[in-house]
Amino acid sequence: MSYFRLIERLISSATGDPPLKGIRVIEFAHYILGPNIPRLLAQLGAEVIKIEPPPRGDRWKYASMWGGKGFYKGMRIDYLYLNSNKYFLGVDFKKERGRKLIVELAKTADVFVENMEPGTLDRYGLGYLQLKEVNPKLIYVSASGYGNWGPLSRLPSYDIIGQAESGVIDTTGWEGEVQEAYRLPDYPGDWLPSTMAVSAIIAALIWREKSGKGQYIDLSQAASMQRHMYHFAYMSATGERLRRSGFIDPSAYFSGVFKTSDGRYVAVAAMTEAQYEALAEQVPGLKGLRDKRDLDSLFVKYKLASPWFSSKSLAELLEFGRRAGVPIQPVLNDEDVLKDPWRAERGSVLKINDRLYGEIVVPGPIVKMSGTPLSVKWVARPVGYHNKLILLKKIGLSEREVEELEREGIIGYWDGQLGNTPPPGWSPENDPVFKGEKDEVEP
Repeated sequence: MSYFRLIERLISSATGDPPLKGIRVIEFAHYILGPNIPRLLAQLGAEVIKIEPPPRGDRWKYASMWGGKGFYKGMRIDYLYLNSNKYFLGVDFKKERGRKLIVELAKTADVFVENMEPGTLDRYGLGYLQLKEVNPKLIYVSASGYGNWGPLSRLPSYDIIGQAESGVIDTTGWEGEVQEAYRLPDYPGDWLPSTMAVSAIIAALIWREKSGKGQYIDLSQAASMQRHMYHFAYMSATGERLRRSGFIDPSAYFSGVFKTSDGRYVAVAAMTEAQYEALAEQVPGLKGLRDKRDLDSLFVKYKLASPWFSSKSLAELLEFGRRAGVPIQPVLNDEDVLKDPWRAERGSVLKINDRLYGEIVVPGPIVKMSGTPLSVKWVARPVGYHNKLILLKKIGLSEREVEELEREGIIGYWDGQLGNTPPPGWSPENDPVFKGEKDEVEP
């Protein structure tokens, strides 16, 4: 059996418990930066309880894209998968009894994640300084634009602000001919820093095993994005600014994105001498230019090659790339990604049958593990959907206590607006999970 078949068998036969099974995470977060941290922990097997003040909760669920598009069966599409595998608890933390309920939850938690404005939860007695007194082993994560101290710490930040403040936007676009810079789409200013936070949490869990102590993790969105950059180090060493490079990889002998004769686009990267020479055998004008690798020369090579690429169809270019050993791949659009058999095989594009929202396509778990399979089991729920399940089954309150919390407005539910509602036709009387009788993962 080949190496590749063995690896495929290892991954497909994984049957162990997920690596973070038994870890409880309390989330008090909104938008993307904060909620994505528990989402990834939940995929690794952690139990995540997302706390929201009723009835509106996390404001991201209401944000419309392109004039009201982007909703599915009453919920925002990306909110559904951004908050997958989570339990939803609606608690009014501004009321003392609601605050105490969260404190009791924190006593049982391993990790607490928040991305409120710095200092907000501390003012309500739910900051790290208060919760570490009741749970010294707690790992408390604060995610914000600029961290929780320093001259910028009180300023708000979102994805585009993080991209700007970190220097990312200044690296985009072309130099010289078109003096423009661009925001990278789809919120990398949230996704990338939140992924880095997961690494810190796992490190803190390992350290807790050795020391018996929890700790505070302060995540800055702008500083995290900056960690993906080397431009400031280059400036420090040379006194010069790295120029914008557009489609071109400044570390390659040749690279770029080209339009084909049939209206598609391909990306090309010749990173080795052999790859460049194979390309130069076919592309007029490239011979003898291999070692000219300053940015101006790379642009010259890009322009020289453009007519040849535009004269070939996508299929012709892909065949040439495979035959010559030159990395050439199509620029995929959303439909291509959705229908790509490789992504379906790996589970990168995953179709699940959610108990409430039915068949839905979501991004699959970010990695594959041979001993501990990861999964997306269900998608987001409206505010307070799991109130009874959490309080009755996971915390151990009585039905009388839960009813009292409801009467006093300590716990509550969704408002029914677009973005915060169960799917059409949903009935509370016929939903055992909503009534606290069954868990999401029970048959």
